[in-house]
Amino acid sequence: MIPDAASADTNPSDTAPSLAAPKKKPHAPLKSMTFFQHLEELRTTLVRMIVVAGVASIAGWFVSEHMLALLIPPELGQVHYFGPTEGFMIRFKVSLVVGILVAMPLLLLQIWSFVAPGLFQHEKRLLLPILLSSTLLFYLGLGFSYVLVVPRMVDFFLSFSAATVRPIINVTQYFSFVAKFCLAFGLVFQIPVVIVLLAWFGLVTPRQLWAQWRYGVVAIFVLAAWLTPPDAVSQLMMAGPMILLYLAAIGIAFLVGRRRARS
Repeated sequence: MIPDAASADTNPSDTAPSLAAPKKKPHAPLKSMTFFQHLEELRTTLVRMIVVAGVASIAGWFVSEHMLALLIPPELGQVHYFGPTEGFMIRFKVSLVVGILVAMPLLLLQIWSFVAPGLFQHEKRLLLPILLSSTLLFYLGLGFSYVLVVPRMVDFFLSFSAATVRPIINVTQYFSFVAKFCLAFGLVFQIPVVIVLLAWFGLVTPRQLWAQWRYGVVAIFVLAAWLTPPDAVSQLMMAGPMILLYLAAIGIAFLVGRRRARS
């Protein structure tokens, strides 16, 4: 039997499956969501965050008394409260702050799970390191303020007491004082993150930041003088880390700019 002309012209390698270059499966289309579905997803994320923060704050209640003892230095002696509910409220505030600080990585994970599906791959590569580094720098700022700055500031203000003028420290006011300065340092330590983001989006360049470093140092000292007591030691304790963070951020921005140019 003479084979058919069409079958004779057919190359056997065309009909056999190719092992060298298998066909890729097409990517599944992204799941589209309506506006109300986005709202529902946001509501679910917020509920999870509230539950996580609430559970951590309840656990923080059991260590709130110990945390208060750690916050109050020995030179203060006893601190006082002046209302029947103030003792309960200060422990509630301490437990809430402790719970949020402990649960912050989980809270950020919930935020990441909400925004990540809507990001491109290059945006994910940028946002995830930003979240991690921002959290780490915030904790470093809190620790630096609590260990080094706050005790120095307490000593400075207590130095104005005399034999006829003795301080009576209110526990709520003292906790607010410590919390504000720790929060200020936590935010100040975000300088590298802010500079890297500005450089990534092209709003500033590392060369501009380096050329204007003198103005940056002056601005840092002005901010440190505004946030700290009027003594040189406290100002240097805040301005020194800020200057180092500023210079480190310029170096990181150089690296980010090179990587972005290659991509």
